[in-house]
Amino acid sequence: MLVHIEDHLDEPLPLAELAAVAGFAPHHFHRVFQHVTGEAPKAYLRRLRLERAVLRLKVSPDNVLQIALEAGFKTHETFTRAFTRQFGITPSEFRGVLRAYRESVSDAMASRTFEGFTEETPLTLRFDMRREPVTVEKTPPRHLVFVRHYGYEYLLAGKRTFLSLWDELFDYADAHDVAYSPELLVGITHDDPYVTDERRIRFDACLPVSRPMNVSHPIGYRYQEPGLCVARRHLGGMEEIAKTFAYIGVEWLPSDDYCLRAAAPFEIYRCTQVDGRLERISTDAYVPLEPLKRTH
Repeated sequence: MLVHIEDHLDEPLPLAELAAVAGFAPHHFHRVFQHVTGEAPKAYLRRLRLERAVLRLKVSPDNVLQIALEAGFKTHETFTRAFTRQFGITPSEFRGVLRAYRESVSDAMASRTFEGFTEETPLTLRFDMRREPVTVEKTPPRHLVFVRHYGYEYLLAGKRTFLSLWDELFDYADAHDVAYSPELLVGITHDDPYVTDERRIRFDACLPVSRPMNVSHPIGYRYQEPGLCVARRHLGGMEEIAKTFAYIGVEWLPSDDYCLRAAAPFEIYRCTQVDGRLERISTDAYVPLEPLKRTH
C-alpha cells in the first residue's frame, strides 16, 4: 500500500480508493494505516507531497504555482501557507536561498550554512563540498525485492552494520531458491534527511532478481524503470550519503535537454566477500533525469 501511494502521489488518492486497494473498509483502513504509520492517511499524503515539493523546488524549473498544483493544492496561497507551516520558510524564499547558493558555490567549497538556513530549520543545507566527477549514465531496468527500513540512528549507534540491512532478503532468496548476487545491491533513498524527521526517513534495501515476484510483507517487490541519471561516486561512510545527493541536487544545473527529476534517488553498492563477510567496495549515487519542458 505504501508503495502504491508513493507511485501515485500526483493523483487524488481518496480514502475510499486507498481502502479498496488494501482490501479494507474505509474506516478500518484508516485505523490500520494510522496504527502502522503513526499518521492518518490524509496527513501522511500531505506530508509526502510537501516534502516532494521541496525536491521539486530544488530541481525543477517549474514555477511555484505549477508545483503547488502538482502537490494537490488549488492555489499558490494555500500551498505557501502549508509550506511555511511545515518548514518555516516560504517556497519563494527557499528558492531564493538556493539561487544565492548556486551563484556562490564556485567561490567556496568549504562547509557553509547559507543565509536563510539555520540549525533549527528542517531545510538546513550544510555540508562539505568536494569536486568529485559527475556523469550522466543510462541505467538498466531492474526487478527488485526489498525490505523497508526507517531512520539511520540504529546504524550509527553501531548495533548493526549497514550491509546487514540486506540479511532478511538474502535469507528470503535462499529459502525460496531465488537466484541473486550479493556483489551488486541497490538502496532507494526516498527522503531528504535535511527535510524529513529522522524516524520517518524511508530506506529500501533492494536485491536485484531476474523476474517479477509475488511476495508478502515484510518483503516487497518493485520494478525500477530504465532511464538517464546523473551519477556520482560517494566517498566516506553511509551516514554522509546525503552530502553526495545534496551536491548533485543543488549544484547540477539543467542541460539544454534535461533537468533532474523529482523521483527517489538510489544507490548502487558493489560488494565483495572478505573472510566470509560481505564488505562494500564502492557506492555510486544516482538521481533520475527527465526531459526539460519547453515553453513557447
